[in-house]
Amino acid sequence: MAKAVLISANPTRAPFPIYPIGLGYIAAACTAAGHEALQLDILADGPDGLLEEIRRSGADVIGLSIRNTDNCDSVDYASNVDFYAGLVARLRSASQAPIVLGGSGFSLYPQALLSRTGADYGVVGEGETAFAELLDGWDAGRRPPCGLIRSSQDALLTDFGAPERPPRLVAHYLPFGGLMSVQTKRGCPHACGYCSYPILEGRTLRCRDVDEVVEECRDLVGRSGAEFIFFTDSVFDDPQGQFLRLAEGIVRAGLSFRWTGFFRPRKGWRREEVALLKRSGLACVEWGTDAASDTTLAGLSKGFDWAAVAESNELFAEQDIANGHYVIFGGPGETAATVDEGLANLDGLRHSVVFAFLGIRIIPGTDIWRLSRREGLIGDDWDSLRETFYFSPLVGRGEVDVRIRRSFGGDISRIYPTGGTEAVIASLHRRGLKGPLWDYVLKARRRVRS
Repeated sequence: MAKAVLISANPTRAPFPIYPIGLGYIAAACTAAGHEALQLDILADGPDGLLEEIRRSGADVIGLSIRNTDNCDSVDYASNVDFYAGLVARLRSASQAPIVLGGSGFSLYPQALLSRTGADYGVVGEGETAFAELLDGWDAGRRPPCGLIRSSQDALLTDFGAPERPPRLVAHYLPFGGLMSVQTKRGCPHACGYCSYPILEGRTLRCRDVDEVVEECRDLVGRSGAEFIFFTDSVFDDPQGQFLRLAEGIVRAGLSFRWTGFFRPRKGWRREEVALLKRSGLACVEWGTDAASDTTLAGLSKGFDWAAVAESNELFAEQDIANGHYVIFGGPGETAATVDEGLANLDGLRHSVVFAFLGIRIIPGTDIWRLSRREGLIGDDWDSLRETFYFSPLVGRGEVDVRIRRSFGGDISRIYPTGGTEAVIASLHRRGLKGPLWDYVLKARRRVRS
């Protein structure tokens, strides 16, 4: 039996701290393979606490999960890369165990992060099988050459169950809005130009058994005390209707909790579907809108038009479900005219919070990456960890910035730049409010306007 110490290295707290569910999946895979896995967390344990635990652990292998390399915000850019490199150096001082990098952030820039941090190994893609096999080899005295270990797309898990959640980590994260994360499916069949989900999880949807997910929710709510669940699927409202079957299961089980997830706008929502989602506890919707005009939606290959966004927003607003939209200005095809059109479209969305961003973080392997190469923005020697954003050559960045600020004005439901929301949300969570809080923002907005 090999012993692994697994560390969530994510230092990001904005807009609020997110439970490291991926770490729990790796731990569950280690346990199933007959190995021991200790889970640590940089936010819960702090750097000094991590080092002390590492010294005491007698670890054979240290796994470091990297979720965010940066905040993808060109207006208030912040990178975590130097932090990760420093953490690897500190871990070296506490243990001679080899260090293995993994996680979604690492898998997007694997060679660059492995070189920059000086870690021994890196697992690219879903890590459950690859990391457990690495421990198997260690246990048998086989140490592979240092470098990248790539998970085969053919070996993607179809039955990934629930993660292991140490009670002490659950207790650490629950005060931040009483929120826990649950994954009901992996994979994304869509082809959005900027998005990394198909790279990370493949394009084929792999759905968990509904009853199994319901039992996980029951455990989190009943035993752990979670009051709000975030379904972390790349897109929650899958074309097969698995999300509706889950909502029915939650209602049938008599569970009482609030929840949200990432939704894809579309035409043809039925009011009874929205009503079912609300009965099951849906408190707010996080829409993957991403652009605000038909031109820029097409430029990002979103596969829907603005009419689908407006229709989706209105149907959920009718049932007093808060809508959250994330919109990037400056994508392919953006002009001064499409900016104005987009801002007018956003202004017409009822019962909604809008988060606006400027420019698209370039991620290797995406359509935006290929477009950036064609347009000469990046070359073969591009450092993928460097702050690089795609911005339409058809409009000036400063001009777009001014237009957004003028349109959003002092409206507390129109947020740009997005930096600075962390302190406000933390304050509201300390007052006992639960979840992402967009519904509370809209209530406050109505009071201000009345």
